[in-house]
Amino acid sequence: MIDPGTGLTILGSAIGGAKVVEKILGPTADYVGNQIKEWTEKKVNNTSKIFQNAEKKLGAKINEPGKVPPKVLKGILQEGSWCEEELQVEYFGGVLASSRSGISRDDRGAYFVSLVTRLSTYQLRTHYLIYTAVKNHFDGQNLNIGESTDRRKMEIFIPYSTYLKGMDFTSEELANFDTLMTHSIWGLNKEELIENFSYGPADYLKTKFSDANESGIIIQPSNLGVELFMWAFGYGQKSNNEFFASETEFKTDQKIIIDKTMKTK
Repeated sequence: MIDPGTGLTILGSAIGGAKVVEKILGPTADYVGNQIKEWTEKKVNNTSKIFQNAEKKLGAKINEPGKVPPKVLKGILQEGSWCEEELQVEYFGGVLASSRSGISRDDRGAYFVSLVTRLSTYQLRTHYLIYTAVKNHFDGQNLNIGESTDRRKMEIFIPYSTYLKGMDFTSEELANFDTLMTHSIWGLNKEELIENFSYGPADYLKTKFSDANESGIIIQPSNLGVELFMWAFGYGQKSNNEFFASETEFKTDQKIIIDKTMKTK
C-alpha cells in the first residue's frame, strides 16, 4: 500500500506544511503518493504555487468540512505541475479552491482543469482581459448571463492598443500580432468561451459600433466564459449571475494592464 506521507511531506514542505495540503484536499490527500518523489524540484514548486493560490482563495473556508474530488486532484498534479505562467497558476489555483465542497461527486473542476490545459498562454490571457473588462463595465447590474438578450447587452469594444498593452507582447511576438490575436480569439470561440465577435480596422468596426475610432475587437461574453472565470477565482460553487454582484470581487496579484475598453450598447 502506498504511504501518502512521503508525497504530502514533499509537497507540504514547499507550501508551509503537509497540514495545508490536507486541509485543502480533505480525505483526497491520501491520493498524494510516492510518485512525487520522482518529480523535479521545478514540478514540485509549480504545484506548490497552485496550492498556495488555492489556500489564499479559500481563506477561512479552508477550515470548513469538505474535500477535493480525486479526479480534480489528478488533473492538477498531472497538468498543473508543468505550468510556469502566473496566470495559469491563478486559474489552476482557483479551480482547485472551487472544487473543494461537501459534495463528493461534484467533479466539475476536472472539466475546467482540462479546459485550462487546452488553452494556450495567449488564449488564457485574452480570456482574462475580456472578462475583467466585462466585469468592470457591468458590475452591479441586474443581468442574466444565461439569457442571449442580456449577453447582447454585454458586448464590448477592446481597442488593439489596449489588447497589446494587456498581452504584454515582446518585440518578437509583436511581429506576429495578427497570428497570435486571431489564434486567441478563434480558439476561445472554438471552446465557446466567447460569442459573436468581430475584429479589424476602425472603418470596418464603425459599421457595428459607431464610436470605434481605432482598430480593435468587438466581442460578447458567453455563459461558459463567465463560468470559467468564476471557477478560476474560487467562485465555482456560486451561480454565474453572481459574477455581476458588487460583492463578488476578483482579487489578484496579476499585473496585467487593461487600459480602456468600451460598451457598445
